[in-house]
Amino acid sequence: MKWYRRETLAPIQHTQSEETWIRQQDDQEEAFPLTTFLGKKTNLLKLKKNVVESITQQLAYFKKTRTEVYNQPDKQPVLSCPVCGTPSSESQHQVTIYGAQYVTCNCCSHAYVINRPTPNALHQFYLSDVNYAATYTDKASAESRLNAIAVPWRDWMVNLYQKLFGQGPKKVLDVGSGAGHFVEACRRAKMQADGIELSESSREFAKNIWGIEMDGRDFTKVDQDYQGYDVITFWGLLEHTPNPKDLLAAAQRIFADNPNSMIIAKLPRWHSLSGFIQNICNDTIVRHLDPMGHISCYTDASAAELYYQSGFSPVAAWYYGMDVYELMMQISHSLKQYDPLLETGEIQMELQQKLDEVKLSDGLTLVGVPSRHYS
Repeated sequence: MKWYRRETLAPIQHTQSEETWIRQQDDQEEAFPLTTFLGKKTNLLKLKKNVVESITQQLAYFKKTRTEVYNQPDKQPVLSCPVCGTPSSESQHQVTIYGAQYVTCNCCSHAYVINRPTPNALHQFYLSDVNYAATYTDKASAESRLNAIAVPWRDWMVNLYQKLFGQGPKKVLDVGSGAGHFVEACRRAKMQADGIELSESSREFAKNIWGIEMDGRDFTKVDQDYQGYDVITFWGLLEHTPNPKDLLAAAQRIFADNPNSMIIAKLPRWHSLSGFIQNICNDTIVRHLDPMGHISCYTDASAAELYYQSGFSPVAAWYYGMDVYELMMQISHSLKQYDPLLETGEIQMELQQKLDEVKLSDGLTLVGVPSRHYS
């Protein structure tokens, strides 16, 4: 099984284009036309406070906590690729970060941690780690994060849904809602929006700041309570879970009777500038290849294959990332000189746009529709 991209040999630098993804297995080929969106200009430094202090504290904290977790004896070997099921014995080791061993699947190219903690250990870490939750629940920056991140996500989702189905979505379910920014953004646009979030601290934040009551149950066990939704989003969730197919199977059950339905998942990309940097600077990582945050890291092929095997056809992709920030942060930390990082916000933003346009970004947002409704 292989995936290919059909596009012009000399890519034209635009923010939107049309291309075709092709899945080949044995002698059979299936083609999936995609609308591709490139870039999302955001001055990341304006969203971050006390950047240098935060970086130095996070580096020490991440190294300590992740190393402790991966040095525990009760780890669970991953016997097969979470996407395609190819035995892990056929994978290739790529990099070790804080004791976590990332490998890539020889079949679908998916990158994943092969010696991960048990599901219960992961679950407890996410629920109890105050610093992890605090990354997403900074009250002082809630409104700015909503406007800079969640509102562009919402507008993009609405425009794409209208293009596909000729009308806007009415009901949106955000799974892994974090602090509820996206749910709040959708509600401000007069949509019915609900969120599911396991973290108690994040649910409490959403309640206090936005007045949103989010569901704290396991999505895969409560899908029967969410029938009739038009869009299900996974903004930064599928890389956390040991079994991403279970989440997409629950989405399929919700969409069973709705021909105008689509899923959206924001995923970290393995083949990216950030990924290349972190394969080299693997002892100073606070994002992207964080083995407690991202036990999986997707390639375009493995993301497409996950959708395909879960009964979804990819129809759109959005590339944007934080690669230039990552590069500047790693250089600045190595030199212990942070002025170049702090004083180049506009340059970083413009350069990141250029990287996104040639698909070197560390983020991919992939949209899919149920294959039974796809033509």
